[in-house]
Amino acid sequence: MELIGLLHASDRALTQQELEARTTVAADRVSIFRSLDAFEQAGLVHRVLDAGGTGRYAPCTGGCAQGAHVDAHAHFHCVRCEGVFCLATVTVPKVELPRGFRSQRSHLDVEGICKACR
Repeated sequence: MELIGLLHASDRALTQQELEARTTVAADRVSIFRSLDAFEQAGLVHRVLDAGGTGRYAPCTGGCAQGAHVDAHAHFHCVRCEGVFCLATVTVPKVELPRGFRSQRSHLDVEGICKACR
């Protein structure tokens, strides 16, 4: 559960490698990956891909459950430090799809310079 605590303590979404570097528990890369995957499936964390395609993890903001993520919010990608920040108050708009289409996931990404890099 230390991984969940590290995510809650961070102001940004963290990569698996960042979590590996910060954890004090002896765990190998595979164990951390499996834990993050289990946390995501349980609705405790969500994964967002950064501009390079690397998965970053952040705690769910509430209402998520096993297999059902409802925290559809935007993410901010800093082009200087490459940090990814959850914008929990900016929701992803619902998109009206053509008949026969079914959405599985939608996301909204904003790129710019974060307050620490300004």
